[in-house]
Amino acid sequence: MDIKKLIVLPLFLCLFYSKLGAQEITIFPSFWGYQYYQDDNRITKQDLISLLEKKEESYSYWKKSKTTSTLAYISGAAELGFFAWQMNNYSNDKNTTGPFLGVLGSFGSFLTFALISNSQKKKAILKYNEGLSKKSVFRLAPSKQGFGLALQF
Repeated sequence: MDIKKLIVLPLFLCLFYSKLGAQEITIFPSFWGYQYYQDDNRITKQDLISLLEKKEESYSYWKKSKTTSTLAYISGAAELGFFAWQMNNYSNDKNTTGPFLGVLGSFGSFLTFALISNSQKKKAILKYNEGLSKKSVFRLAPSKQGFGLALQF
């Protein structure tokens, strides 16, 4: 066998091996929400959703995240309503205990739903990334007799 073929074959297999890896998704918090990346390329939220729709389990976590996020926004709106009620009662020298308890309760539910929503988003992305394992790849495997070509499943 020619020495050029011995050098070119492992290089070709290494290039082939590197192209088989799928692209992972990462999520980073930003000032206005989240930024999503597929490897080092920034993607939009719509692109992320279309990727997650391909994997049923990860998309179910994403839908749960949307539901709990909506509940968090509703709790936040209720908190603002209770706060306005409390300020109105305070300025009119009325009892503020009921509105104050409403503010505390709605804040607690807002915080709980927001944390659950973030947890579900992370689970969706982790489940998507778990499904990106390589199905089968070529690799060079050293043995006692020299190098050999192996097919890994």
